[in-house]
Amino acid sequence: MSFIHYLRPFGMVAFLVLAATSFALAADNSAVSEAGPQLSESRTAPVELNGDYFKGYLTDTGNILTSPARWNRSDWLKASLVMGVAVGLYTQDDHIQRWVQKHKNTTTENLVKDTGKLAVISISALAGLGAYGFISSDDKAMTKFLASTESFVITSIFVQGLKRTTGRHRPYTGDPHDTWSGFTSKGDYFSFPSGDASSAFALASVVAGEYDNMIVPPLVYGVSTLIALKRVHNNGHWSSDVFVGSALGYFTGKAVLASHAKQSNLSFAPLMDGKGRGVLISCRF
Repeated sequence: MSFIHYLRPFGMVAFLVLAATSFALAADNSAVSEAGPQLSESRTAPVELNGDYFKGYLTDTGNILTSPARWNRSDWLKASLVMGVAVGLYTQDDHIQRWVQKHKNTTTENLVKDTGKLAVISISALAGLGAYGFISSDDKAMTKFLASTESFVITSIFVQGLKRTTGRHRPYTGDPHDTWSGFTSKGDYFSFPSGDASSAFALASVVAGEYDNMIVPPLVYGVSTLIALKRVHNNGHWSSDVFVGSALGYFTGKAVLASHAKQSNLSFAPLMDGKGRGVLISCRF
């Protein structure tokens, strides 16, 4: 095997993880640009099912794809950290896969089955929330449902594109973790990234962002993590597939939330001059 044979998969993973990381940074940059230096409170603006909503799919996708051009040193550092984790997992994919398959037992099998049930319940609950919002004209319920749907759709487009252009072989094929076929339409070669993991985190990041409390975020992220690990347990994905898929979904959800963020009319900012210190309170009408 040539050196290029081993180098190419590492470069591919590094590039794709770098792109995935841009989603989170796009969200951070969008929030900062909206709020400026003020310590103001923000919330998601009402989202309506109309032409502007669907145009937002294109706008948000474009902002996500072009966000690396706006990165600063801090952003590149964050990208490097995420990339390091993904590449580290990539080097250990074979070992992790063998260890997981060797240690499967009745307990893990039952946990996987229960996780599948939790996933169905979660999706049903979100669909029910959308139906309730539509029937009762509840803006808050519709906003959560529509933002979650946008996050899911955009993530799915990215994931399906990557699956078909990278062609990474799934673990159950028996091929090594560094086997990539490139463009393909064969499901056995759709390992990178994990669609289940990306979808779970695409929805969870939006729901957690809308219900920022001590209960909902740990709950939805916990369920999403179980869904992601289930794919490794079932030998359908490598560990790095699941990590990158989770990152894609999480970061996309954050970017979608940032695009719909609305700054509060009331804001606070520290005020310091030569005569003293205080707090500047401003209100927009």
